Amino acid sequence: MPHDPPEHVAVESSAGAAEDPPATGRQAAWNYLIFALSKGSTLLMTVVVARMLDPNEFGLFALALLVVNLFDYVKDLGVAAALVQNRRDWDVIAPTGLTLSAVFGVVASGLLAGTAQFSARALGHPELVGFIRVLAIALAISALSTVPAARLRRSMNFSARLAPEALGALTKTGLTIGLAAAGFGVWSLVYGQLAATIVMTVLYWWVGRTRPKLALDAAVGRELIRFGIPVTAVTLMAYAIYNVDYLAVGTRLGATELGLYTLAYRIPELLVLNLCIVVSEVLFSALSGLQSDREALTRHYVEALAVVVALTAPIGVGLAVAAPSLVATLYGEKYAGSAAILSVLALYTVVYSASFHAGDVFKAIGRPGILTAINAVKLAVLVGPVWWAAGHDVILVAYALLGTELLHFFARMVVLNRVTRVRWSAIGGAVLRPLCAAVPMGLVLLCLGRVTGRLPAPAELALLIVAGMATYCALLRFTAPQMTAAAVAMLRRRLSRNSATSPGVAKEGS
Repeated sequence: MPHDPPEHVAVESSAGAAEDPPATGRQAAWNYLIFALSKGSTLLMTVVVARMLDPNEFGLFALALLVVNLFDYVKDLGVAAALVQNRRDWDVIAPTGLTLSAVFGVVASGLLAGTAQFSARALGHPELVGFIRVLAIALAISALSTVPAARLRRSMNFSARLAPEALGALTKTGLTIGLAAAGFGVWSLVYGQLAATIVMTVLYWWVGRTRPKLALDAAVGRELIRFGIPVTAVTLMAYAIYNVDYLAVGTRLGATELGLYTLAYRIPELLVLNLCIVVSEVLFSALSGLQSDREALTRHYVEALAVVVALTAPIGVGLAVAAPSLVATLYGEKYAGSAAILSVLALYTVVYSASFHAGDVFKAIGRPGILTAINAVKLAVLVGPVWWAAGHDVILVAYALLGTELLHFFARMVVLNRVTRVRWSAIGGAVLRPLCAAVPMGLVLLCLGRVTGRLPAPAELALLIVAGMATYCALLRFTAPQMTAAAVAMLRRRLSRNSATSPGVAKEGS
C-alpha cells in the first residue's frame, strides 16, 4: 500500500520523548512489540489475501489509499503533535484539542468524500469513487482518536497502545481475509480498513484515561495550530516523497502494474524501512541527551549507523537475490512479475537505511530545518526521473528510486560532515564494513541459487536463508570484528543473566 512517511512518525513520537527519560528504554521495547504485532499481522493478511485477489485489485486499493492518505496527514492540522509537545496542563489543552481535531476531521472527511469523483477521474479509475467515500468515513472516525492517542504519547505510556493497535490490526486481518474468501474482492480491503479504524478509536478512548468535554479556548487553539501547521507542512512533503512512485505507476502504467509494485514494496518496507522507524524513536532521544557534547553525539551516531547497516544490508541483499523464490512462496506465481521489482527495491531500502538516521542528528541538535531543506531538494530531484520511468516500465521506477536515494545519501552525509564535523573515515567504516560482508554473501547466494533453482520455492527459500545467515555471520567476523565481539559478549551476558535467574539455579542458591 502507499507508504507512510517514516519521518512523519518520528516527529510525533519524538515530541514527547523528554517527558520521562528514565522510561525511554522500557517504552521503546513496548513500542517495538506493538510495531511487530501490527506489521506481522499486515504481512500475514497480505500473504493470504494475495492468493485470493489479483494484482489489479491490490492496485485499485493502493490508488484509493493514495488519495485518502493525503487527507489523513492533514486531518488535524498537526493538533496531535501539538498536544504531545505543548507543556500546558493536559486538562487545559485537551478540550480545545478535542474540538479542533473533531472539526478538522469532519471537514477533511467531507472534502475527501466530496472530491471523490474528481480524484477518481484524475487517476483514470472511476470505480474508485465508492472506495474513497467509504474510507472517508474511516477518516472521520480516526480523527476522534487524536486526543486519547496523544495523551498516551505525551505520558510515554506506550504499553497502553498495545490493545488498540494490536486488536485493530487483528480485526483488519481477520475481516479482510474472511471477506476475501467470501468473494468480496477489493471491498474486503476497504471494509477491513474501516473495521480496524472503529476498533482502534473505541479502544484508544477506553485505555486513554481522559474524558475531556468539547470546548474552545482561543489562546490554546492558536498555540496548537501555530505548532501544528509547520508539522503538517513537513508531513506533506514527506508524503509526497514517499508516494510519488505510487502516483506515477498508478496513473501511467495502470492498476495491475501498481498491484505488482505494491506487493514488491511491501516486503522490504516491513523488514527494512520500518526497522529504521523503530530505531529512530529511541536514537533521537539518546542523541538529544548528548547534544551539548558534540563528540559523544557523533560517536553514538556512528555506532548506531554501523549497527543499522549491519542489520539492513544482509536483509536487503538477501531479498534482492532470493526475490523469485520469496514471491513464489508468499504470493504465488501470478505475482511473479513483482520479483524483479522487489530485487531493486530491496537494494534501495539498504541505501535508505544508511541515510535515514542523519535526520535524527539534525533534529537532536535543534536544526530540523536542515532536514526539511534536504527533503525539499530530494522531492524536486525525484519527481522527474520517477515520472519518466513510469512512462516506460515499472522496473525503471525502482531503479529511479535507487539512483535518487544514492544521491540523497551522499547529500545527507556532506551536510552532516559540515554541521557536526563527523569524520568521513568514520562514516565510511560504519557503512562499508557490513557491506563488505553482505555483498560477498549475495554472490554466494547467487551461485547457490543456480544449483537450487529446481527445488520447490519454499525449500529453495529456506536453504537460501540459512546459507545467507551463516555466510554473513562468518564474513562479519573478519570485516567488523569489534562489532561481532560486542554482539557475542552481549549475547553471553544475556544468556548468563537468564541462567542465573532460572528456577533451577535459584533453588540451588537457596
